[in-house]
Amino acid sequence: MSNKWIVFSLSLPVRLQSLRVKALRRLAAIGAVPLKNSLHLLPGVPGCREHLTWLSQEIEAGGGEAVLLTCSDLGGVSDDDARQLFRQARDADYAEVEAEASRLEALLAVSPEDDAARRDARAFLRKAERRLTSIREIDFFPSGRGAALRLLLDDLAARIDGAGPDLAQPSCRTSDFQGRTWVTREHPYIDRLSSFWLVRRRIDAGASIRLLAEGEAVPQGPEFASFDMAHADFTHRGELVNFEVLAQDFGIRDVAVRRLMAIVRAIDLADALLEEGGEDGGLPAEARAVKDVLDGLIKISSSDAELLDRAMLLFDALAATYTAPCA
Repeated sequence: MSNKWIVFSLSLPVRLQSLRVKALRRLAAIGAVPLKNSLHLLPGVPGCREHLTWLSQEIEAGGGEAVLLTCSDLGGVSDDDARQLFRQARDADYAEVEAEASRLEALLAVSPEDDAARRDARAFLRKAERRLTSIREIDFFPSGRGAALRLLLDDLAARIDGAGPDLAQPSCRTSDFQGRTWVTREHPYIDRLSSFWLVRRRIDAGASIRLLAEGEAVPQGPEFASFDMAHADFTHRGELVNFEVLAQDFGIRDVAVRRLMAIVRAIDLADALLEEGGEDGGLPAEARAVKDVLDGLIKISSSDAELLDRAMLLFDALAATYTAPCA
């Protein structure tokens, strides 16, 4: 796309304060983000351009001035930085809904028979569904936070119906996977490392792992469980990465795992695009930070075993933060 950004500026005299407020609200509603020096930014897609054209006409008809420019270069602002502005804005929108959903889900988990809490949760859920739809319509560069919120709202709906996520029937039982050796390819990266963390922390604390060299046969038998490789027991399914498949099959849906899903998916898909010679399109800041730390761990680890130990600590720390965010 040659004109991938739209820059919008408005100028209104002080006496037209009400029109200024209306215009700024309209800009926020269509997903525009402040750039700098009273400039507002949107991606250069037809829907956004149409909204801004109408807004420009309203401003000028009301006695103000509006300027709409399309460009492929934002000067001192990189494309990645621009995309991050949108992600930060939308993630803040999602966070508002997520906080209330988490509060209500926790309340229903403790007091499932509280009729007043169930009424409040139902009323909130109706509003949250509409809010989620409206945010997604302007989530031009998704970070994964919206997908995590979708799962949280589904869990809340299950709580309201008296069948919380803990009571859902997963396709696999953790009791059937105790004492196994989990088998995957050597030189693990984000998906395999996080998947084994999920196994150790949510499925079998005593699980061991075996990393296969290239060309080495996959061991068979009830004492093994293979993952993230061709014809494995657990591997990519449709658009789901291995971490998501394990979480789904074992019914693991706690807050920390949902947050990690978005990060693992973003890094794994970006890495796959780069391997194919494409571009990752810019990772969300949270995913970029995790990737940078993980890449550093790979550089300072002398073996896959050492990397696994360090990666376990990394995911433990992230999970602890997501479960009880720092003040």
